[in-house]
Amino acid sequence: MADPLLAEAELWVGEMRGVVLRGEPLLVVRGEQGVCVFRDRCPHQGYALSEGVLQDGVITCRAHRHSFDAASGAGINPLRPCLTRLTSSVEHGQILVDLPEPARALP
Repeated sequence: MADPLLAEAELWVGEMRGVVLRGEPLLVVRGEQGVCVFRDRCPHQGYALSEGVLQDGVITCRAHRHSFDAASGAGINPLRPCLTRLTSSVEHGQILVDLPEPARALP
């Protein structure tokens, strides 16, 4: 089931924002092609990408300048690793995301 993150009108085209859903930091990016949602952590050392820069469709981490394609999450510099993109949609003006439940430890 999809969870609401925020109203689409709260995020301008060319803007990104960090949000927390069920304790999970997420990065919401609105580009010309629509909205994408990623886990808000650079795969290099875990810094919050929401503290970085979004420019010309590229997300750049503030810590070590790793950069990623804002539409796909693909690594640009370096090519690997990539961002974890989550399934998202916009319905009735709300940005929704399918956030998987955390794995439960076996007894």
